[in-house]
Amino acid sequence: MSAKTQHDTVAHWLDQGAIEIALSRESAPENQVVREILDKSVVLEPLGLDEIVALLRVRDPEARKLIAGTADLVKQKAYGDRIVLTAPLHIANHCASECLYCASRKGNTQVQRKRLDPSQVRDAARRLIRQGHKRLVLVSGQATESDVEYYAEVIDALYGLFEGNGELRRVNLDIGALTPEEYAVLKRTDAGTVNIYQETYHQPSYALAHVGGPKSDYATRLAAPDVALRSEMKDVGLGLALGLGPWDYDILALSRHAAHLAAEFGAGPRTINLHRVRPAPGCDYRPPYALNDDEFLHCVAVTRLAIPYTGILLTTREPAGLWRAACNTGCSQLLTGSVANPYESWADAPGEKTPFPIGEDTHLDEVVRFLLEEARHLPSFCTACPRLGRSGAEFISLVSSGNIKTQCGPNSLASFLEFLLNYATPFTRQLGEKVINEKLEQMDEHDRRAAEKLLLKVRSGRTDEFI
Repeated sequence: MSAKTQHDTVAHWLDQGAIEIALSRESAPENQVVREILDKSVVLEPLGLDEIVALLRVRDPEARKLIAGTADLVKQKAYGDRIVLTAPLHIANHCASECLYCASRKGNTQVQRKRLDPSQVRDAARRLIRQGHKRLVLVSGQATESDVEYYAEVIDALYGLFEGNGELRRVNLDIGALTPEEYAVLKRTDAGTVNIYQETYHQPSYALAHVGGPKSDYATRLAAPDVALRSEMKDVGLGLALGLGPWDYDILALSRHAAHLAAEFGAGPRTINLHRVRPAPGCDYRPPYALNDDEFLHCVAVTRLAIPYTGILLTTREPAGLWRAACNTGCSQLLTGSVANPYESWADAPGEKTPFPIGEDTHLDEVVRFLLEEARHLPSFCTACPRLGRSGAEFISLVSSGNIKTQCGPNSLASFLEFLLNYATPFTRQLGEKVINEKLEQMDEHDRRAAEKLLLKVRSGRTDEFI
């Protein structure tokens, strides 16, 4: 297929020709140029293609440290020093697509297929609630058109679920491309952000990795976030499986996608998931553009600078040192704590086939302890914004103006204290109380007073307090 024909088969906003021209730059920019680009990012202004490429081409270790430090500063300006924590919950691994890197691919005979009924999903979710989680993202293969009714049933089963004095307050979804009629079913529930990951925007690489089934349709996948937003879903999330395609191409294309959504719908992606292709049971796929740890962190930093308002989501499936370093390189959310993965029992069950990957198996208390002891970030379980209707353009506007922190500071402290009092180990609680006092001292008088009122209510036994 010629380049022209390729370009004509995809959405005009992607502008593959412009991406290729930008990528033709091979040399690193002068330090002064780097500083000028970083100055633009610091005021939370998205970057253009040439500016993104310039940062991607930087190789000097000291200049990369400057980029990483600026990414952390931009994240602090947009969201404060909090890190939002979410648990993935795999509910089914039936899938109609053949994605060569995924254990759920249709042709994989090394995994046993399972699909949890709503009662089983609730049991798995209770285990996550007992860790202290308030947010879940449901993960499932895309099997049949009936899946959307299943998603809706599961979402309804999770909201209002209590375990002790804990509950779930936000349920997001990792799903495939749906139709407007299917989204209408989800709208009858309280579904949160709909995550639709393109995985790679590089069309030839996409075709090589997605060889059959619904997900093999590149153009349909590319248009899926538009369909979701036109169907009045409140927020969408984008994502990359780094390594499937040229990662510099993918970062540029991701920025184009975010800019398109912002222009078309008044709001770019609520979140962006950045993860690397990893070995999976029944898959001998080797990512053709595998990137090392330093390159991965550089991608995280540049994505934060390129799209400053978005929530950048990483997983603790990455090596411990890597996801921890990313917390100071622009990351604002972590997927973690999924010891309640429904497939974990498969590994110990005689006669059963290779399990679905257990996934993000770092216990929540361990992650919280790291954030407190080493990173000095505030773990956040707050779900106030979506429940107060802060979604879409309104939410992105609050982030871009730097005003979301006024709400996030007090609310995050209150949700964190709730975790400390009810779920934390004694040592983690001791660390947490110290960090809460430090954060209060750093707040201005107005925010501190608001936070102290919320904290007093939580200490008296109340839960789910926010402003």
